[in-house]
Amino acid sequence: MEPVTLDADGLRLTAWEQRHVPDLARIYADPLIERFLVMPLPWTGPARDRFVATQRRHWEAGNPRWAVEEDGRLVGSMALTKSFPGEMTITYVTAPWARGRGVAQRGIRAAVAFGFERFGARRIAWDAIVGNHASRLAALRTGFTVEGIARGGVNQRGASRDCWVGGMLPGGVRGPDDPPPHYAVLKRQAAFFTAAQPELETGAAGLRLRALRRADLDDVAAACADERTQRYTTVPRGYTRADAEAWLETCRRMRDEGAGVVYALADEHDRYSGSVQLSLREPGEAEVGYHAAPWARGRGWTTAALRRVGRLGFEELGLEKIDWRAVVGNEASRRVAEKAGFTVEGTRRRVRHGQDGRVEMWIGSLLPEDLA
Repeated sequence: MEPVTLDADGLRLTAWEQRHVPDLARIYADPLIERFLVMPLPWTGPARDRFVATQRRHWEAGNPRWAVEEDGRLVGSMALTKSFPGEMTITYVTAPWARGRGVAQRGIRAAVAFGFERFGARRIAWDAIVGNHASRLAALRTGFTVEGIARGGVNQRGASRDCWVGGMLPGGVRGPDDPPPHYAVLKRQAAFFTAAQPELETGAAGLRLRALRRADLDDVAAACADERTQRYTTVPRGYTRADAEAWLETCRRMRDEGAGVVYALADEHDRYSGSVQLSLREPGEAEVGYHAAPWARGRGWTTAALRRVGRLGFEELGLEKIDWRAVVGNEASRRVAEKAGFTVEGTRRRVRHGQDGRVEMWIGSLLPEDLA
């Protein structure tokens, strides 16, 4: 087929020309884009030299390839590819100089409409490497349903990567005035998980919060093998360095997926002294968990860390409520929670708790006004 130009709410989706190539090279050199592209990089040599001709051949095969322009300048790319009978896959990139202007959203709406109307597609598929929160947010905003994670679903320059997968059916496009539920919260969380995990000051002398590191793992293993930690938490029994290695990978995956964040308590010598974990639940809600290393107890650090992570949740992640729970009898955890501002609301009976079967648990919560 011949290339078709689309107008998209101030954008122009047009056939690729040689004049686009220098700006496209700058797009592909952006560190954030490089992080999630699967194509070979750096983009040089024959692949770059033959790019425009390759895009023409895609059009001839019925796979649209568009340069996305705004006011005559390249601001991204958009593509539809036949994957199965009745199904096409959409891919898109936004130039770093055009972020925050809804370029992907506007382009997606035009491209999927073209796919449904011109090709009679019954489904348009989407995927993105887990951690590409900008792509996921644009997909959700325009009406895609994120259906799950394909483990090892994509090969990125020789490495197997997990990817989110999703799709849209005819009639599913969300317009500019039709955001999905909780979109404001989803947008704030996407911004947080896209950026590097920030270090946090706590106001407590000698204590700051930072991401967990491999250098922490011997201390993590020692802290989690401690009798009190073993008694009241769900960490594996007989905790070892191998368990700490697995937990580090879990923390990284949690952050990539946007499911939560873990902060290590670090003392004035940067030694691991405990952790606070914020696990996201329903939009606007989360649950907190924490423990202190035996060598760092009694300093008020866990309370300070809990308050600081609570503030992060409310101010950066758009949370409205943070839940807490602890095994009945864990007086130290209860004191920390109450000092941090949590209200203990009652006791839940026979709650499943790791390898201990069912136990009685205190439950409580923190609201934004509790930190005022």
